[in-house]
This record gives sequence, structure tokens and C-alpha cells, in this order.
Amino acid sequence: MLRNLMPWLSSFALLALPAIAHAEEPTKSYPDCGREPTDAEVAAAKGAFQAGNASFNEADYARAIDYWEDAYRRDCTANPLLLNLARAYELAGRKRQAVVALETFLAREPGSGEKDQINRRIEVLKKKIAEEDAAAAAAPPPTAGPPTTTPATPPAEPVPGPAAAHRSIWPYITMGAGVVVTGIGIAGYVQAKNKGDELAQQCMPPGDRSNCPGPIKTQGDEQNKKMAVNSGVAIGGVVVVALGAVWWYLDGRRVEKANSGAAWLSEKPRFIPLVGPQVAGVGMVGAF
Repeated sequence: MLRNLMPWLSSFALLALPAIAHAEEPTKSYPDCGREPTDAEVAAAKGAFQAGNASFNEADYARAIDYWEDAYRRDCTANPLLLNLARAYELAGRKRQAVVALETFLAREPGSGEKDQINRRIEVLKKKIAEEDAAAAAAPPPTAGPPTTTPATPPAEPVPGPAAAHRSIWPYITMGAGVVVTGIGIAGYVQAKNKGDELAQQCMPPGDRSNCPGPIKTQGDEQNKKMAVNSGVAIGGVVVVALGAVWWYLDGRRVEKANSGAAWLSEKPRFIPLVGPQVAGVGMVGAF
């Protein structure tokens, strides 16, 4: 009985092989980072990062993944490592985990200047995954034949981390505009006061503004109004300068916070081309 069933079982196994070979790969998520790494952990992360770079340049992507995962586990603020991991996972054929790494980076670095480029990479990877799944479902059963060889994948460069944040120019422009407005107000006030003092000399006795001819008194009142208006302009300019200074301080805190995480990943930057299906550009890689 079992002997009669063997041909049928063999045929079923051959039909199932493509689906098994392309079964959905297991993926893992990255735990939330709720603490700052210690100096010892940062030092260990640097060592693992360097070892991962060496393995990656030798096209040993599995070992590079192990090193970089260890580095990120030790310093979970080093979010640019997720971009390196995504590239290594992609080259190792683990596209789903590459998508997880990229999406985690965007969730933890929502202000990244490379957000659009990373979203395009995610779209390309998801499209490849869908195409591979469809091809696997439609693939005929494999037949015996001579073994095929897959050409070796040339070493690839790690993908770049996010560019360093820089101060905005607008706080400086705001403070400059405030200084100009303050200067205009002070100059207008001084001019109106000098003119009023000249008119007061025509009063009797000179300087007694309470006893001036009608036309002189009218002109003096106009200069007093100009002094009040220009005083307001000068005060407004000072307020603008103060607001610009507060903006400058807060912007400095923003830049410091943006560049504080995993600063050790961006030492000695160098630029490399990034070319792939529907993706092209220039990236920056950190090295020690």
C-alpha cells in the first residue's frame, strides 16, 4: 500500500517545493529605546560596528548583520545603523526584514532629511517581495538537471546615515531685522527730539514750551507725536530681537538633540553613489 502511494507523495512534494522555498521569512521587531547607553556600551558598539563594516566589505552579509545587530543592541540611539542593517538584509535576500529596519528608522527619526528616499526604497522592496511571491506561486515543479551557479554579488557599500542637522538661518534673519527696526526707531526719536528742542528755543523765554506762539506750539506737538511713534518702533524692534534670540536658542537645542544620537557613526564621512531599481542618488558613509 505504501509502495503504491510513494509516486503520489513524491509528486506532491515536488509541487510544494516552490511554496516552501519562498515561504514568508520570519521577521523581528526592534524593542523601544528608553535609555541612554553607557560609555562602555558605546565603546562596545563602536567595535561591533567596525567589525560589521569589515564583514560587509567582504560580502559576508550574515556576519555583518550579526555585528551590526549587536552594535544596535548596545547603543539603541544609533538609529543610522538601521539603514546599514536594511542594506545588509536586502543583499542577504531578507527583504522583509530590510523593510522592518527601514520603517523602524523612519519611526524613530521622523525628521530625517532622507525620508523621501527611504520611503522609495521601502516601496521598491515591497514591490520585489510581491513579485517574488507571485513568481513562486506560479513556478512549475523543479526538474532534475545540472546544478546552476549563482554569480557572486560584489561587495556593496553600507547605506548612508541621515545627514547632520544644521542651524536654521531664520533666527539670524529675525534678529537682524529686529536690530534694523530698533535702529530706525531710535534714529527717528532722536531726530524728532532735536527738532522739538530747536522749536522750543523760539518760545518766550527760550526753552519754555508752555509759552510758545501758536504755529510753534503746533509744530512742537507734531514732533512729540513722532517721538512717541518712534519710541514704539524701537521697543518693537527690541522685542523682535529678543524673539529671534529665543528662536536661536531653541534651534540650537534642536540641532544638538538631532546630532547627539549615534554621533560616532558619522566620523570621517565619505560620499558614495547609490544606484538601484527606481532609486538613485548619493549617500554618505561614516567610518572610524
